[in-house]
Amino acid sequence: MLLAAIVMVAVLANPGVAFAADTTGTTNVHHPPLLDCTPARARPADDDRAFRFNLASALVALPSAAAAARNGFATRKAGRAGRHRAFARGVCFGANRSSSARACRACMSAAAEDVTSGCSGANSRRAAVWRGGCFLAYADSKASSAREHAFRRWFYAGPTTPATLASGECLRGSAVVCDRCFEDSARAAAKLGWLQRIRGEEVVMVGYTCVLRVRISVLPQGPEAVPAADDDGGDVVFGVWMHFMLGIAAGIVAILFFFIIKTVRALPQVNG
Repeated sequence: MLLAAIVMVAVLANPGVAFAADTTGTTNVHHPPLLDCTPARARPADDDRAFRFNLASALVALPSAAAAARNGFATRKAGRAGRHRAFARGVCFGANRSSSARACRACMSAAAEDVTSGCSGANSRRAAVWRGGCFLAYADSKASSAREHAFRRWFYAGPTTPATLASGECLRGSAVVCDRCFEDSARAAAKLGWLQRIRGEEVVMVGYTCVLRVRISVLPQGPEAVPAADDDGGDVVFGVWMHFMLGIAAGIVAILFFFIIKTVRALPQVNG
């Protein structure tokens, strides 16, 4: 009976626990660069060599193209039409593209190195990296995958993260698609673990469609909120454990208080 009461109080004290989702292929960090390598499909070895050659050409050309673009956005493709063709796209975020083309080029070059060194071993044909000042992705087709549409991760905002990301940065798609992405990202951030909420952390929610900088302590929560952003670090595990322990402690205190009141009432009354 006592254990049942404690468990009940623990559950009631913690109605919105968020559990980590599968993060296969994603770097297990919450600081940029955040790298996502989609698991490779089985292909003959010669297919992969041809694709890697074309990908290298596209990635070499992308940083200069993004730095030269007024909006910091560029796409490049390499190879003839077919399954060997490689597509790359990149965006320099607000502060980087407005400060100098050099900063944009440097960020994009570092991002290209991230995916080249970080995803080549996995033979991934779709990958992306998010840095504080830019985003880069590559694939073997122009079309987005279902996994990319659903992808949400986050990292802590830092000195290199532009304040302009507070209004969001669209990475692809129409204004309607991007607005929906911003809303989903804000709701996902609101469901992050209690540890970030107490700290009042600013985090950057990232996806293949948009990037949004949010201060999660001021975000609303409610039943309409989307499932938790895929917090693949130890914070969610630690947060779940702390929620449960705090709930147990609250239950014990409530039960002790109940027995103290009951004992006091049972004491004989002293007449003055």
